[in-house]
Amino acid sequence: MTDPGHTRRSLRIIGLGNEYLSDDGVGIQVVRELKHRLTQSDAVFEELSLGGLQLLDYLTGFETCVIIDAMVTGRHPPGTLFRFVQTAYHEPVTLSSSHQIDLGKVLSLAALMGADLPQTLIVYGIEAEDITTFRETCSEEVSRAVPQIVDVIFRDLDRGEQALLTVCGEWQVIHDPIVAQSSMEHV
Repeated sequence: MTDPGHTRRSLRIIGLGNEYLSDDGVGIQVVRELKHRLTQSDAVFEELSLGGLQLLDYLTGFETCVIIDAMVTGRHPPGTLFRFVQTAYHEPVTLSSSHQIDLGKVLSLAALMGADLPQTLIVYGIEAEDITTFRETCSEEVSRAVPQIVDVIFRDLDRGEQALLTVCGEWQVIHDPIVAQSSMEHV
């Protein structure tokens, strides 16, 4: 699958979800906001409502790939922001998704097949409140988190992937709305 004469592109940003299922469409909404912020970038933007092995075609041929998706952990309040960094040098871990098989298995299979995987894969998630109601807007908490995660992604891309490698291989809570609200009350 790797073509030695093929030139890798720099950055692909993928928003996953179904924009007609309330919070499930948040990844697509974030990608649309990032398009407006990263106007000078050579990034390739994708809005996808697929997952599993179908995602593999969109991961290959790029140095860095960013994925944004809704998450349902049940352990954090809606609107909580997460980040996960995976590099080619670390064994893929399980990254659960509601979109068929988990991303870690896709990466492992792709590596076994010799796919031209990104050197760095960064997954951003937003804890969803509702991913089943047919509605073209996100819940209030998730909607409030969109500009925050856009800012985080913009800053992360501006700082470069080296700054993110210190948190490689583990999920990181990067914003908890409950903690943020309580710290605002103490000001």
